[in-house]
Amino acid sequence: MKTKGKVFAAISTGLCAMFLFCACNNQVQLDWQLSDVGSEVRCHTQVQAAYIDGDYTKISIYAKGTQELSRPQSVNFSWSAESNGAAAAVESYTVELSLSYDFAESIKYETDQTQIDIYNLLLNSTYFWRVTANLEGGKKSVSSASMFITSAAAPRNLYIDGITNARDLGGWKASTGTVKQGMIYRCGRLNESKREDVKVEITDKGIREMKEVLGVKTEVDLRTDIYERGGITSSPLGDGVKYVNIPMEGAMGEDCITNEKFHPAIKQFFTLLADENNYPIAFHCDIGTDRTGFFAFLINGLVGVNENDLYRDYLFSNFGKIGTQRYLSNIDGYVKTIKDSEGTTLSEKIENCLIEVGVKQSEIDAVRAIMTA
Repeated sequence: MKTKGKVFAAISTGLCAMFLFCACNNQVQLDWQLSDVGSEVRCHTQVQAAYIDGDYTKISIYAKGTQELSRPQSVNFSWSAESNGAAAAVESYTVELSLSYDFAESIKYETDQTQIDIYNLLLNSTYFWRVTANLEGGKKSVSSASMFITSAAAPRNLYIDGITNARDLGGWKASTGTVKQGMIYRCGRLNESKREDVKVEITDKGIREMKEVLGVKTEVDLRTDIYERGGITSSPLGDGVKYVNIPMEGAMGEDCITNEKFHPAIKQFFTLLADENNYPIAFHCDIGTDRTGFFAFLINGLVGVNENDLYRDYLFSNFGKIGTQRYLSNIDGYVKTIKDSEGTTLSEKIENCLIEVGVKQSEIDAVRAIMTA
């Protein structure tokens, strides 16, 4: 907390300057009061935090894959804005969150209430927030800004309305730094599987979150034929999001490294991952656990996330509504092959496995560069 205190002190001068700027440029003066969200904001629910801090092999104490428990802890922002005299009525509020105190770039949320719950904040990040009152007649009043820092522990699990088991591959500590957040997301399906007609499950709210907040450009669907994909041929996220089907048959319990039927999918996926123009990427299979978990293990292991954290992340899928519980024994096949491969570190072993499969060295190097903060 001493380090975080220094961060607060270091930017206080800039904040004061910004407060004065806002006050001088308000068209209407209101008496603002913003809630104190705390100096360090927790990103996980209590049960998720207990699992993250505890023994990951005891996942069944916390979750068993039968309930929707994968959503993160929301952050509640509230405020009041009162007039000292005659003023136009407030029609709505705009809440802004930014990683810079000048709000050069920000995410905006509209509401007609004086409070809002916000999800999916970046881990270990300093945020600034302020509120604009949108008044009748087009007038506005902007509050001063407040700040907070989010907790650091991974995973960065996500709330995307209509789907389960969503999280960022970023945020984990790696041998060379930290895995970059906001680049690759893993999740459950966006539309119902195993039907001939299309039934989209992600809601309009979830679509807005994936496109406008998370900025997804590419959806990678690991499901196989058109029937398993639920008739889908383009992304439910709509125009501007590229849909790529990389068919991969069920992987739970199978050794996806030595079994050649998986090699085309592995090579195709890493070719896609090596092109930075495809990012941010969201990838999934049906419930986002086994085939999705296999690629998450390869990617994060390749960039230097330690073995225990890879296991913890795989088992975190039990917080999603995935049907049945998953155990580490479900991934024994490919984990054993990786650990028996040449190399002094897990990252080197995964690299050698990928080369044996047919992934190019240049693609491996590109993925490491893209995903390492």
